[in-house]
Amino acid sequence: MKYLDMLAKLGIGNAHPGGFKETLQQLEQFPLPAGARVLEVGCGTGRTACLLAQRGFQVTALDIRPEMIAKGRIRAQAAGVQVAFVEGDACMLPFAPESFDVVLVESVTNFTEAERAAAEYFRVLAPGGQLYDREVLLQLEPPEEAYRELVSYYDVRQLLGVTAWERVWSAAGFASIAFSPMRPFPQSMWEDAVEHPDPVQLSDQNALWDPEIWQMTHQYEDLMERYGHYLGYSLMIAKKSGVL
Repeated sequence: MKYLDMLAKLGIGNAHPGGFKETLQQLEQFPLPAGARVLEVGCGTGRTACLLAQRGFQVTALDIRPEMIAKGRIRAQAAGVQVAFVEGDACMLPFAPESFDVVLVESVTNFTEAERAAAEYFRVLAPGGQLYDREVLLQLEPPEEAYRELVSYYDVRQLLGVTAWERVWSAAGFASIAFSPMRPFPQSMWEDAVEHPDPVQLSDQNALWDPEIWQMTHQYEDLMERYGHYLGYSLMIAKKSGVL
């Protein structure tokens, strides 16, 4: 079982570092323009997408996994909101140029070829549009063995530090790039689920009894104990030149 397989089976609504708490804080600190056309890339089961739709935004939610899209539609129906769920790849977004005012990403770009995904985010943003991407970042350069273990566990394409991410966004064409203060990586996989429980249960039947899932959980705790100090997370904010 891979990390994303586990998330899909459990139907976790906000698996990014900081969880739903960070999503709520971000939207309070950086309010989106009223009525904005928002694309959420890597929407998972749609918890953030449905929240945005409840707040009056025009929301399109994309995920590469069909089972996540199916669960997102169930969530939207339960919430009584309209979200356009689309199956697709962050590196080949199935949308016309300048289709969105905001691109929102929560711990997804690390799983892609970052340079290709960044170029796609830029392409679909309207002039003056904003990108918000919260990702795991390297706080310190880890030894090669630690890096290999972390990349293998998450099955990500890369783990980058601030300078490398600045190069990614600049190469894509973004005019201004900012990083929120680095936060320490959570030591527990379930911390946010306790503080902000998901009101819509979308886990597969008997998923919590799957021994592979508990094996993944124990492996996470072991990795964080040994290597967690190399990791942090940050909200990266980039703007496309022009005026909305």
